Amino acid sequence: MTKLIVNADDFGYCKAVNYGIISAYKEGVVKSTTVMANMPGFEHAMKLLKENPGLACGVHMTISCNRPVLPNLESLVDENGKFFRRITNDVIDKMNLDEIYEELCAQIEKVKKHTEISHLDSHHHVHTLKKLQPVIERIIEKYKLPIRGGFEYNLEYSKVVPMLDTFYSDNVEIDYFKKNINTLKEYDTLDIMTHPAYLDAYILNSTSYAMQRTKEHEILTSEEVKKYLNDNFKLSSYRDI
Repeated sequence: MTKLIVNADDFGYCKAVNYGIISAYKEGVVKSTTVMANMPGFEHAMKLLKENPGLACGVHMTISCNRPVLPNLESLVDENGKFFRRITNDVIDKMNLDEIYEELCAQIEKVKKHTEISHLDSHHHVHTLKKLQPVIERIIEKYKLPIRGGFEYNLEYSKVVPMLDTFYSDNVEIDYFKKNINTLKEYDTLDIMTHPAYLDAYILNSTSYAMQRTKEHEILTSEEVKKYLNDNFKLSSYRDI
């Protein structure tokens, strides 16, 4: 039976996101999350995690949202000291790869002080970009953690978990899992990227993907979806890898 990891991205983004993810864990099918160490809700997320130790937590490595956790990373930030919001291979060409490596390691170490890290992924999938291959290879050599797949490049590493990112935007529907069951069952283990959340002023003012998160939360906590997934998959986390 396929191990299905319903992973909630963006833990730590803000309090409303944190509460939504915890609700999707306690009342729904989410068993795994990834936290953003550089966001204003990080400490709140870590407090909630201590109260919910069954929720596996990885690191949502970030170089495209808010500010770095390290100072003086000149190649990674704009004139306001914030990360560039759109990271492409062309943008990475203008960055110092050592600075990226140091920042991502600092994020991982910050999370490591609070919890045992289950795995790695990244905001906007930046870790999958070809130009970041040397950085990611150094990180997995150092930490040896499972990592979400979807790479533009071939990563010779046994702990890559395939991922589907199609539960998003217009595809967020109550029958998403039924419609895609044949695709989901092609894998032994599969990560489904999700973004369940409640709303507050911070998230409404900082991202265009806000209202859709409440719909994701509704679906991921519905009794219909819980029963369907438990009947057809082994709901898992990265701790089961």
